[in-house]
Amino acid sequence: MLDLKRVEAAGGLTVDDQERVLFIFKDGRWDLPKGLVERKQSPEETALSEVSEETGLSAKQIKLVCELIPTSHISKYAKTKSLKTTRWFLLRYLGSESRFQPQTEEGIEHCEWIPTWDLERPLANCPARIRYLVSFWLKARRHIRGDLA
Repeated sequence: MLDLKRVEAAGGLTVDDQERVLFIFKDGRWDLPKGLVERKQSPEETALSEVSEETGLSAKQIKLVCELIPTSHISKYAKTKSLKTTRWFLLRYLGSESRFQPQTEEGIEHCEWIPTWDLERPLANCPARIRYLVSFWLKARRHIRGDLA
C-alpha cells in the first residue's frame, strides 16, 4: 500500500431558497467550493469560509445545515502525491444577492447557481467525487421529502 501524506479539506454543497446548487467553474471543469483545513479552523469553519472566499458571497448569509459524506482522492501538488479527504457540508445561502466575485487567483473563472433540473450540465464535466456527492444529496433529499409528505 502506498504511504501517502494525508491532507484534510472541507467544502460546501450550497443551496439557495430556490433549491439551486452553487457551482464554481475552475480549470475548465465544474466543481464545488472547498479548501484545506488550517490548524486554526474547524472543518465546518473551513467550508463556510471557502464558499465565501471562492465565490464572493457574504459569509454572514451562509448557514451550516449538516454534514454530508466525505470523499477521498489522490491529489498531486508540487510533484508530491497525497491522500486528500474532503469533509462536505450542506450549506444554505440566506441572501438574495447573487453577485459573484470569483477567486480568480485560485483559477475560478465564474460561479453559477444551477437549478436541480439542470444539474446534468455541470455533472457531465466535473470530478467523479462531485458527481457522487451531488447524487448522494439528491437521493437523501428525495427520501426526506417523501418521509415528510
